[in-house]
Order: sequence, then structure tokens, then C-alpha cells
Amino acid sequence: MLYRKSALLAAAAVGMGLAGSAMAATLDGTKDSSLFTYKYEGNVLPQNAGLGFALVDPNSIYGTPSDPASLGTSSGVDYLTINTDTNLTVTANQYGDGYFYSVGGASSSWNPNFAGGFTVELRTIVHPSNSGTYGAGLAAQDSNSSGLFQFFYNKMIVELDTVSPMVNNDTWHTFRIASYSPDDSSAGQIYQVWRDGVDLGTFAQNTNSYSPPNLLLGDFISGAAEVNFDVDYLRWTTEGAYAPAAVPEPSMAMGLLLAGSGLMLRRRKEAAR
Repeated sequence: MLYRKSALLAAAAVGMGLAGSAMAATLDGTKDSSLFTYKYEGNVLPQNAGLGFALVDPNSIYGTPSDPASLGTSSGVDYLTINTDTNLTVTANQYGDGYFYSVGGASSSWNPNFAGGFTVELRTIVHPSNSGTYGAGLAAQDSNSSGLFQFFYNKMIVELDTVSPMVNNDTWHTFRIASYSPDDSSAGQIYQVWRDGVDLGTFAQNTNSYSPPNLLLGDFISGAAEVNFDVDYLRWTTEGAYAPAAVPEPSMAMGLLLAGSGLMLRRRKEAAR
């Protein structure tokens, strides 16, 4: 059973009349992430994907460093590996123990409106070395707030709420974040989070505003414990807040398969007459 430290949030949700079923009704429906407007697939470094990503160095070590991330392929999946360490000795013109990718701004692929909603989906494997205070980071910042989502091999942290237990290093897992405001107010903005299609709940916003808005992926903290994770893809749309597309139950999927097979057989028999 998932445990979330969110008593204050739950009380606030009740106070605002945001019961789970009511909140689900305010989403813009469901959508498969393959239909999202913007899609980073892990077969190239982000800054070469044509989406406007920039590589950022928190240590402010400038020059012409090479990207410390790497690309890999396993079982037919191309992925990006982000791996930082706690060694604070930084060679000149090299990134240190933290780096991340950033995209955002008025003319970029990331410029959401908090009330209009946005959806971000990350498919990742988080390795056990990532066990310190800070996790693999995804930050979704708009003009009203910032949502910080940290992924560990055994839990997830949304702002100050911890969701656990979970195993994130055994295979690829898909995390989806949908942000929207049920009453169209900045104070009412919330984040709804899913893992592999399972709703983890709704979470309060961080009201820090950012101009221009940014979508960040990587290791935001220098001097912190190691972050080591792989990224199959990162996809987003600023056109609405969407729940994951429904996946048919195994029995239903088998029924659809048998129905399809029966229809094909019937057509073959009719054609043979």
C-alpha cells in the first residue's frame, strides 16, 4: 500500500471540496503520451533533440565542456543515462557533481498557463545508488508555481510529500504529472501524479513563480548524494491536463483479441463462398 505524508494537503483538499472523484472530473480527459505535442526520446542527447534544451552546470564551471551524460541501448530501448557523483573536485571545463537540462520561455516548447494545465510524462529507471537526500529531479515550473518531483529507487518525493514504498530500479516505470486549477485560480492549482497508470494522489503547489517558465530534468543539487538514472523518454504538452490513457484489463484485451479473430475468420468464410 502506498503511503503519502499529506495530512495537511488532505485537509486542504476537503476544505476546498476537492474529493478525488471531483478532481478527476476536472481533467481534460485521457491521452496517450505518444500523442503529446513535444517528445524527447532518449536516443540523442537532449540539447541535440531540436526541442530547445540547454545543458546547465550548477557549479558555474564554464568553457566548452562535453556533456557528461551518455546514451545506451538495452532490449531494444534507447535511453539517456544521467550519472553524477559526490566528488567536488571539478576539472577545468568539466561539469561537476550536478547538471541538468532546461527548456522554457515564451517562444519555446515549454510555456504553460497554470489554469490551462499541462501534462508531463517521464519513463525512467532509477538506480539504487540514488539513495541520498536528493533524487533524480524533474521540475515543472510555470508563471505561478513550481512542482519539484524527485525519484529514488524506493520512493518518490513531490515537494515535501513522500510516496512509498515503491521499486523503481527493477524495470522501466512511467510517471505522469498533470497540473491544473479546478477553479481557474492560482491558489487552486494542484498536481495529480500517476505511476504506471496508478493514481498516487494530488499534491499542493509550491507557489514560487518563475519567469520565464522552465522544464528541468537532471541533478539540481551540488554536493549531494549520487544521482544515477536512465531516461527512455520525457514527453509533455501545455495544452491540457490529461490522465493516462486507459489500458484494457487482461480479460478484456483477450476478449477483444478473440472477437477480432472471429470477425476475420467469418470474413474469410464469406469470401470463400
